[in-house]
Amino acid sequence: MPAATPRVQASPRFLGVFGLLFLACGASVAQVPPDVDALRAEVARLRSENAQLRLSPAGLASEVDLALQGRNLDKAQLALHTLVERYPKSAEAAEARRRVDSYLAAERAAQDQARRQAALGFRALKVSPTFARGDVVLALADTTVARRWTFDSYGSGWRFIDAERGQRFLIARLTTTARTKNPALFGIAAYVPDGPRLVRLGNLRYRFSRWSDYGAFLGNHADFRNDFSHTARIPFTAAVAFADDEWKRRPVYLVATGEGCHRRGYDRFGQPPAFYQPGECASLKPILTLDDFKDGFLAVLKRME
Repeated sequence: MPAATPRVQASPRFLGVFGLLFLACGASVAQVPPDVDALRAEVARLRSENAQLRLSPAGLASEVDLALQGRNLDKAQLALHTLVERYPKSAEAAEARRRVDSYLAAERAAQDQARRQAALGFRALKVSPTFARGDVVLALADTTVARRWTFDSYGSGWRFIDAERGQRFLIARLTTTARTKNPALFGIAAYVPDGPRLVRLGNLRYRFSRWSDYGAFLGNHADFRNDFSHTARIPFTAAVAFADDEWKRRPVYLVATGEGCHRRGYDRFGQPPAFYQPGECASLKPILTLDDFKDGFLAVLKRME
């Protein structure tokens, strides 16, 4: 006996959709439902209204702002031209013109600065003994070049390190001020120019300048003057050693970074027990160019001629 042919029963939903398609196919183009015409008319009206809003004083002023934010001067000037031409006496036109003029002035100043830096090289960089970033401020007091670096003074005593043969220390006396209770200290490095770049001689390491007495130096009792949890301002000395031949390559640039590379450590049996451990300062690269100073994250504390 032959197999029975399977029966497929269409769902009511399928029949409904099929019926609509059938009716639609059978209808003439001229028989478009009236609600479609109304929708088309509404779309056209909204498009016209949107175009008029875009060409309103507020809309054109907004186009100027958006173009300036995207650093598209041509687009901003085109929108400004339309705004001034249509609404010459509007407050929006005056304000948009002021913003475009301010943008142009800033661009010209940046170009002039770039030309000066290209002509003068690293000598065009601003030099300041004070550098601030976030909650921390570094103030450079002075620098010296010597074969002995002294630090951790206490009463009539102190600690020191003598440079190896053929080397000298570049020593900086500085103060760090912080609003936080455990700040990381800024990285500092010495550089010398080599054509269009600065070459790093070395990174400076921090030491405490002094302790209240020998007992505090030994850790027998706390010295709150060297603890940011109790004081906002602490004096330090920092130094780096490099060869005499390298020191002859002048000038030497002392560069600070906003990167906190030195963190406080503690060793109960250390002398002194508190210290700052140097870490890697990624921003103080072996080679720097003028572009590295553009965002203000790096700064020249001193240029030693």
